[in-house]
Amino acid sequence: AAGYLPKLMAESLPEDILIDILLRVPAELLARFKFVCKRWRSLISDPGFAKSHLQRLKAGDLIPSQRIFIGRLYGSHETIDYAALDGSEGGVVVPHRIKTIRPLCDCHVVGSCDGLVCLYLEGNLYRDYPTTILIYNPATRECNELRCPEFAQDSEFREYRENESFHGIGYDPRSDDYKIVEGIRGFDYKIVEGIHEVEFFWEAAIFSLKSGSWRSINFPIEEESGFSVSGNGVYWKGALHWYVYDYFRPVIISLDLSEEKFNRVLSVPKVNRVGFFSGLGIHGTSLFMYNSRCDNHIEAWITDEYGRGGSWTKWFSVDRLPTFRDAAPLAYTRSGQIVFLINVKRAIMFNPEDNTYKDYPIRMDDCFEYAIYSETLVSPYLGG
Repeated sequence: AAGYLPKLMAESLPEDILIDILLRVPAELLARFKFVCKRWRSLISDPGFAKSHLQRLKAGDLIPSQRIFIGRLYGSHETIDYAALDGSEGGVVVPHRIKTIRPLCDCHVVGSCDGLVCLYLEGNLYRDYPTTILIYNPATRECNELRCPEFAQDSEFREYRENESFHGIGYDPRSDDYKIVEGIRGFDYKIVEGIHEVEFFWEAAIFSLKSGSWRSINFPIEEESGFSVSGNGVYWKGALHWYVYDYFRPVIISLDLSEEKFNRVLSVPKVNRVGFFSGLGIHGTSLFMYNSRCDNHIEAWITDEYGRGGSWTKWFSVDRLPTFRDAAPLAYTRSGQIVFLINVKRAIMFNPEDNTYKDYPIRMDDCFEYAIYSETLVSPYLGG
């Protein structure tokens, strides 16, 4: 009888009042509310409701619930409450068991968009595992497993794909569709006047969640070989962005997801110190780049402007980090501290006010990658 009255009240509320109430509830709770009754399940599962909930979230009518998705190469996955980063216990950690057709090994985190986290699973020639992409909503636990384009399944591509592939996930507002991008560097052997030569080229394709199919797109700088593309694209201002490293002409390229065309959009900041840019990230509504050095120094620049005339402002400069081969800013807390990922396996919390740091309590028994996402009801199947 104790559970009968709340259920009766849930079923008797007028629909317009019920919808208005539910649209104020965080996505993670709404996923649980589906089990209150059939009526609530039908309302919350409706794509139109999910879209309205997302619009309220983006408009600032809801308090955003952000989490960090932690993906491990050969192990389990979990999420951490972003708002609790300043705490000493590492936030609320929630384990995630993702049900897939093939084992979750050789798993890489690509990025996130509107609550959808994109994971990339390397193919395995010896175990006959295909290369696949997972679109996962941690709030609803829904997962869509996609087979990669045909060129990504080719054995020659797989052998030479390390640091020579790029990916991304973003939203196309014109078609109201979520799109996934994959690009891979390939090669051809040639014999010129008795000398063996290798000619490199790039293949790129885009997947539409609405159509459920891949199609090839042109990569604009395929004739150049002395460059590399940062692996994971950053979704900013309606386009995906990658850092293209070239000794003479480093640049940021973007892919307009509506036009499905690549463009060179931003020059990189001029750095006086010896070092190299390692990647891109998003802080609030701004794009940032970070530069790391072998003497345990890392710097970051940030911009709100778009186009070739965009200007960069130095965001932070840190000199006293633990010895590292690789360092990346993972998150920026509300109190102004910075969480760094060090050498893939270690996370530290750095306080720029007094140049001190402490280990951040993330389990370190395996290499991990991450993506920051907002909890939403967006479906990984229909993009709605």
